[in-house]
Amino acid sequence: MLISALRSVQGIDNTLKLPARRSVCVLLVDGLGASNLTKAGGHARFLNSSNIEKISCFYPSTTSTSLTSLATGLSPNQTGFVGYQVFNRDDLVPMNLLSGWESTTQAETFQKMETISELAKESNLGFDVVSPAIYKHSGFTAATMREAEFHGVNDVAERFSKARELLKMPGARVVYLYVPELDQIAHGWGSESMKWLNALEELDSLVQSLASTLPSGSGLLLTSDHGVVDVPKENQIYIDEHFAKELFDFVGGDTRGLFLYCKASSGDLMERLVDAYGNECYVLEPRDLIQAGYWTESKIQEKFLPELILLARKNVALYHRGFAKQKSLNMVGHHGSITPEEMSIPLIRYGF
Repeated sequence: MLISALRSVQGIDNTLKLPARRSVCVLLVDGLGASNLTKAGGHARFLNSSNIEKISCFYPSTTSTSLTSLATGLSPNQTGFVGYQVFNRDDLVPMNLLSGWESTTQAETFQKMETISELAKESNLGFDVVSPAIYKHSGFTAATMREAEFHGVNDVAERFSKARELLKMPGARVVYLYVPELDQIAHGWGSESMKWLNALEELDSLVQSLASTLPSGSGLLLTSDHGVVDVPKENQIYIDEHFAKELFDFVGGDTRGLFLYCKASSGDLMERLVDAYGNECYVLEPRDLIQAGYWTESKIQEKFLPELILLARKNVALYHRGFAKQKSLNMVGHHGSITPEEMSIPLIRYGF
């Protein structure tokens, strides 16, 4: 989507068939799946009165994968961002590809592909990021938003005001406006909680204000990175009740899609997992996802892929408590699987 926005500003053909605009704002609302948005229609009347195109995120339905693909215009197998928590088999260490970077240099070395922000600079176009200030010097920003002008703004309403101000500036530019708050609330309280619905109402009002006051020659695109599924505590599945920690080098991925890095042959383990959890989950190998079109083969991602993947297909969350953090065990909102609720995201166009 960012690549289409850039090409719109350049006045050239693009995948989204956007007409030429002097400036384009791409608003990414973390965790606002198409299902989440329409389900809460009474709390987002403006957004739901718009033309909502339902598109799909990449698998897995998680922030690190989706935002890297957004920032590069490339698929996960091309960037190596194949999940949230992975295991590097070359170095025998787990890696958190969202927030676990030791330095910006490490992140930039890992993600070598050219970013949309770098393409903009090569074309002498402006590229601005408006995001909470905490992300300014993060490794993930270094991996995905190189050469961007970063504007750290913590208040959500002020973030929208800053985006409007940038769109008014002379010269062609792309503005990336990031709103992580709904996803954060969903993890802690759920996407059906009043706290989340109130945040959605505020967002709805802010989008309406920005859309109705777009500077002449500007456009606005709203989208997300994944949807969220609320899972009650009693629906948590603990695979350590049947599968000891010693069977794995690491258990990563997300709570709706566990990545199982097995120490020994996975054949018998796969059968046992199917017997234990086949009613609630798909038990897959990476080649199954490749054959289904969710992934493609690539040497870049090969060393990070698990032997087995446990994907939720019912309203459950998955854990191995030998590897899961307590904070994760307390979550209400989850994502990471291939259900429509997690994979389907909105695309809304204003000013096009």
